[in-house]
Amino acid sequence: MTRAFSIIGQAFRLWWREFMLLIFFNLLWLALQIPIVTGPPATAAMYAIARRLADGEFIEPRHGLEALRRMFTPAWVWGVTNLLIVGVLVGNFWLYQSATGWLWTGLRLGWGAIALGWFTVNLFYWPFWLAQDQRSPMLTFRNSFLFLAKQPGLALTLMLISALLIVVSVLTTLPLAAALMAWLALIGVLAVDEALKPITEHAASQAPPQQSDSLT
Repeated sequence: MTRAFSIIGQAFRLWWREFMLLIFFNLLWLALQIPIVTGPPATAAMYAIARRLADGEFIEPRHGLEALRRMFTPAWVWGVTNLLIVGVLVGNFWLYQSATGWLWTGLRLGWGAIALGWFTVNLFYWPFWLAQDQRSPMLTFRNSFLFLAKQPGLALTLMLISALLIVVSVLTTLPLAAALMAWLALIGVLAVDEALKPITEHAASQAPPQQSDSLT
């Protein structure tokens, strides 16, 4: 719980540091959902911008456009996968909405759990994709599922906070337009950084020392 709130706090501090530019990106992301075809790439591009911000790199509007173009095809692979799985889940709820009995109640609870798990995995999909050397959908989904399985407390707490942010943003409108996707992207990127920290620290400790060109 403490780690989750630490990540949330760090995400909001990063957002505040570049809030004017991130509001611009968020408004652009929202506008790009309307044509549908640009929706998934715009979401992927927001994570790429969040990645640059978390790394302390300079960001400007052209970085968003470059990410949108670069990630267009991978984003639609992710988008179609989500469309199929969400379609099956929604279809099950719709087709069997009138079915009664304890068995159907159990099935609905199972479908709901799958939906929440899938939502959680998708929060961390693009941060893992950006962190990997081998950028394949199967590997990325696998890493996201492993994160959920190995750190369920952190992942589910961040999922619940993200879901609450989405509900509040939709009901009040302003955060949806100004900040929601930027917040979600920053939370996802920072959570994956936290998960990968032991691996990166181990790799750094195993790296050979850099030789200096200066004589001391």
